[in-house]
Amino acid sequence: MNPVSVLRRILDLSRQLLPLQGYWIALVRFALGLFFCITGATKLFDAAGRAQMVETLIASGVPFPEANAFFVSGVEFVGGGFLAIGLLTPVCAVLLGGDMLVAILTDRIKSVQGDTFFAWLDNFLYLPEVMYALILGWLLIAGAGRFSLDGLLAPEESGGD
Repeated sequence: MNPVSVLRRILDLSRQLLPLQGYWIALVRFALGLFFCITGATKLFDAAGRAQMVETLIASGVPFPEANAFFVSGVEFVGGGFLAIGLLTPVCAVLLGGDMLVAILTDRIKSVQGDTFFAWLDNFLYLPEVMYALILGWLLIAGAGRFSLDGLLAPEESGGD
């Protein structure tokens, strides 16, 4: 079998899987939402988690660390829960994406090392926050999908299918 034939088969398989897109969006949205909801809850309702969040914000030079810890944790908890069920998905994607952008720029980027640009870029792209931000950007563009509260409330605007 030649490489062009293999590529055509892969592309055909991809087209055949397109009807499953709504299920995949729901799975990704639920998993990421659940993750954010749990991490937000840990920072909101667990004293050790809250203290660690405040320390991180202080070390990063974020103003009003106590208030911002509460705000960010609340965004993660509520936004994650809403994202998991597909309610106000675009709003949640923007808020959580902003949360990830701030985390990257104030804290995580300091840990990125590399002898060359590509080594640095490889390590940067390896940060989970970067991947979360990219997935949230995809959900913002793709929509919540049909298996969501957004899909029930406004099916023509839920996207993804």
